[in-house]
Amino acid sequence: MLLRALCEFYSRAKSNGLIEDPAFNKKFVRWVIPLDLEGNVLGGLIENPEPKKGGSLLSVPRTSRPKVGGGVAEFLCDGIEAVFGLPQDPSKKESKNQQENRQKKTEDFWEQIENCYEETKSPLIDAILKSREKIKDFLRWGKLDEKEKETWLIKTSDGTEAKFKNGDIFTFQVNGSLVVNKEELRAYWRKQYEKEIAESKKDAEVGVCLATGQENVAIQASHLPKIQGVPGATSTGATLVSFDKDAFRSYGFEQSYNAPVSFEAVEAYTNAMNYLLQDRKHHLRIGNTAILFWAEKSEEASDIFSELFESPNEEVIRRFLSQPLRGTSDYGDFEDEQFYSVTINGNAGRIIVRDWIQIPVSSARQNFRKWFEDLQIIPLKSHAEDRIPPLSLFRLAVSTVRDARDLLSETVTDLYSCAIRGKTPSISLAIKLLNRIKTEIASSGLNSLYNLSRFALLKLVINRNKKENEPMIEYQLNEQITDVAYNCGRLLAVFGKLQEAAHEYKLKGPGIVERYYGIASTAPNSAFPILWRLHQHHLSKLSREKPTWAKAYERKIADIVKNFKSDGTGAPEFPVRFDLKAQGRFALGFYQQIAYEYEARKKQNIQEGDKEDE
Repeated sequence: MLLRALCEFYSRAKSNGLIEDPAFNKKFVRWVIPLDLEGNVLGGLIENPEPKKGGSLLSVPRTSRPKVGGGVAEFLCDGIEAVFGLPQDPSKKESKNQQENRQKKTEDFWEQIENCYEETKSPLIDAILKSREKIKDFLRWGKLDEKEKETWLIKTSDGTEAKFKNGDIFTFQVNGSLVVNKEELRAYWRKQYEKEIAESKKDAEVGVCLATGQENVAIQASHLPKIQGVPGATSTGATLVSFDKDAFRSYGFEQSYNAPVSFEAVEAYTNAMNYLLQDRKHHLRIGNTAILFWAEKSEEASDIFSELFESPNEEVIRRFLSQPLRGTSDYGDFEDEQFYSVTINGNAGRIIVRDWIQIPVSSARQNFRKWFEDLQIIPLKSHAEDRIPPLSLFRLAVSTVRDARDLLSETVTDLYSCAIRGKTPSISLAIKLLNRIKTEIASSGLNSLYNLSRFALLKLVINRNKKENEPMIEYQLNEQITDVAYNCGRLLAVFGKLQEAAHEYKLKGPGIVERYYGIASTAPNSAFPILWRLHQHHLSKLSREKPTWAKAYERKIADIVKNFKSDGTGAPEFPVRFDLKAQGRFALGFYQQIAYEYEARKKQNIQEGDKEDE
């Protein structure tokens, strides 16, 4: 179904002009060789913008011939081995096979240009042929600084030298015109590409296409072009279908013949995936994972999800949640469409499919609505100015780890599937969130509570995994919840604020929250008896200096403690330990109590300000 859906998308996108001719693909080209009609290099090589990305993204000719065996070059646009006949790193000894492949690649590159001139008699191609030996003068093996390693140095148009980087791509410009953009030469290449395909089909086996179901069609042995830009894959691209081990060769079939796909279907699905990976409205990259998504019939339907995945700020979410499910001006009526999505990452030259989703757009929208409703939690600060909104899939995913580089593909896949399918996330996700909460509270105190993404996701995980006898955690503090774990979290928050007040908000060093949060949230009976005695000391101190404040804290504590059994001495009875879900409710009770105190103080300051104005 994945390949068939990609083929159908390709057909629609191509007919709408979204995907270009399969004879061309987009590459980052760093260097342009400027020539006159006599083949002379004008000044030096021109470095395209964005050299960190490898240059500018250009539409360039693409050969359909497989490069696995080596010796195959692209037309007009390739690397240092093909264009100059030089090894990328002369300091490394080449094997005889590597040297022969490089020489064949160079010969192939210039032979294609010669063939083009024979057919077109283009003066631009003639200029390139005349430049073959001249362009080598603009490269030298050396170093800019004695402390650096030797590398190829390129003489640039501004008179300086720049370092060559492995994988740099070169192309030509004649009399100020980029040759690969000339329509007469692009038309020539389309014919050559068609000849390559026809030649490949002559020797191809015939069978039933796995993707389309067509019978007696030529089956492509190698699925090209490779898919570019897959996280974790090689820079030269990766394949979705390939076999190179005996264990995978069913009934003796080699290459890709034991997953037979026709030439037309390979062209369709590979170009579709490359397009989806380049278009910002059709994919997300989170850590080492890429999520591709599209709708069956329209671009508008997938645009909705693109915005909600990547930029769900407060206004976008409010607008989405307030719209009815059908027939709105903002979100259209796409009830009859299917929504498709595939989650992938790379392993060297291969693509790993993590998840594949096919679901009606209406169901995906309904599930996404529930997803955002379940994520809603009172914030401790405004996030309106955040570059990446806290409820974006990226921010939610990285809230589970210390560093974004530690993010697992499984986590991203699980969260995305929960949003689209409406499923319950694994409770093991709570372990990652709770560990980060405990660690950051110990090191950063209450500043760690500003991570709205983490507490929003924890609320969703705990609520979706709850049993009938367990409470539902709401958007903000619920003083009616009798759950012990939730109220233990609230109690620790009040104890922490009481300690700050008793020390006139000049407490030096870690307070009881930083010291005791970890043990209080897992083994409350080991921490709260100590905290109970400490809070009485803090109340006594505060009552001497600010008795009104002390009375207010006594009332808050009494309101919370009424949900506990008494141990017979007047102190509450605390559980020996909390299970994983109880630890989650503890964290949410703690967070929401702090948020409640914050909101109360903010309202009080506004009221006092209003009185002063009067």
